[in-house]
Amino acid sequence: MLRARSTEPSHNRSPERRRHERQLALLRVALLHAGDASDICVVRNVSPNGLSARVYRRLTVGEQVEIEFRSGELLTGTVVWERECDVGLVFPEPIDVAAVLASRSVSEATKRRALPRINVECIGRLSTTLQSMEAVLRDISQGGASLQVEDPVSELSNVQLLLPDLPPIAGVVRWTSGKTVGVSFNGCIAFEQLARWIRVRREG
Repeated sequence: MLRARSTEPSHNRSPERRRHERQLALLRVALLHAGDASDICVVRNVSPNGLSARVYRRLTVGEQVEIEFRSGELLTGTVVWERECDVGLVFPEPIDVAAVLASRSVSEATKRRALPRINVECIGRLSTTLQSMEAVLRDISQGGASLQVEDPVSELSNVQLLLPDLPPIAGVVRWTSGKTVGVSFNGCIAFEQLARWIRVRREG
């Protein structure tokens, strides 16, 4: 069973305060908005006064960031501690935790569509049973991506996406709009793998 952890090191707070703030432990993928960029993160636990999360970019104590859940809820917080890939945020005002986490996916299809998409551009290749073409990645999530291609691709086509430093990804074209196509992956990319890949692409 997961146990909730407070959003800052326990030795800095009294037992009474820890009992008051401890609310809910969870592992939920969300979007981290910091500066002019967005990244995926994992919210580890949340209380009325703050949360802790695993992030894949460098944050500093005192920095203000936003956490966006799949439900659309947007929480603003200030970094109060950081330790390797983990950070603790404090909210400017207490929140209603139950209301923030109330919206849940009702089906696997809905859940896959709600996976956070991150804007990342790189050149790859998209292959169908009949052709292979250069494709420019526009955004990506664990469950899909949108790409710009020069040649038309039919909806429901089975495709394979090749991106630098990732294994081949099989998927299906779900929608097209001009030269842009949306691909749903047959399986989700592992979160850690995708998060680190995005970080390396941006740093590169």
